[in-house]
Amino acid sequence: MILNKIFSFSPPLLTLISPGSAAFSLCGWTVKWYGVFIAVSFLLYYFITEKLVKKHNISEVHFNNLIFFVLVSGIIFARLYYVVLNRAYFTEHLNEIPMIWLGGQTIHGGIFGAVIAIFLYSKIKNISPFIFLDLFSIVVPLGQSIGRWGNFFNNEAFGKPAISSFIRLYIPEEYRPLKYINQGYFHPVFLYESVLDLLIFIILYKKYNKWRKTEGKTFWTYLLFYSTVRFFLEFIRIDSLYIFDHLASGHVISFILIVIAVLMISWDDKLKYLYKRRK
Repeated sequence: MILNKIFSFSPPLLTLISPGSAAFSLCGWTVKWYGVFIAVSFLLYYFITEKLVKKHNISEVHFNNLIFFVLVSGIIFARLYYVVLNRAYFTEHLNEIPMIWLGGQTIHGGIFGAVIAIFLYSKIKNISPFIFLDLFSIVVPLGQSIGRWGNFFNNEAFGKPAISSFIRLYIPEEYRPLKYINQGYFHPVFLYESVLDLLIFIILYKKYNKWRKTEGKTFWTYLLFYSTVRFFLEFIRIDSLYIFDHLASGHVISFILIVIAVLMISWDDKLKYLYKRRK
């Protein structure tokens, strides 16, 4: 049983141990768990969003067109963002830039790519971009929640050593940074984010029917919630990408998005208040 390999109970600790990145072999090809979770995330993303499209009488034509552009743009920008933050390495390895199967993508880059695709498509079709920004941002945190388990199987995106934590993650020596080579147990940051992303999805899904009357509110709330989660978890991650050699990009981008989201939500609330007074 794979669950027996993953979970180890030794009170008062719950220890998680990755059984490895390979899920199964297919026609001589090794299928990785990360790919499985990404595929599952996309399928759930599509079917749940399609259900919302039909329920709220949103154009299925625009939805099906956009889902393709969002996927492609998200993948491209998720990779480009990672490449830019690791430009010293990729300057010497230009041939590896398109090799996304080797790993190296960022959620912030993916978000930027998706937003750009939606804005460009909406501009061309002369529709409001926030109809689909709101719609897509509901299910994004669910995909993030599932996708984070790919990090677990890859023994990556973990936190600082867990000295006295109820839940801990065992990392084999070959995956540990040199600084922590003698440490065996670390904070399972992937699990923390996975649980919190799932909560964000539940909140947005339940609130969408009410919030959809105010275009953009669901989208800005998603950015606010996720950026807050990412900002605080960045303090315990040890694999952060850095800007200017000392500022974690996760902190910088998350802080900027939090400020923008708060301003936009406040602006919408102010407009509502003024509208009610005029009535």
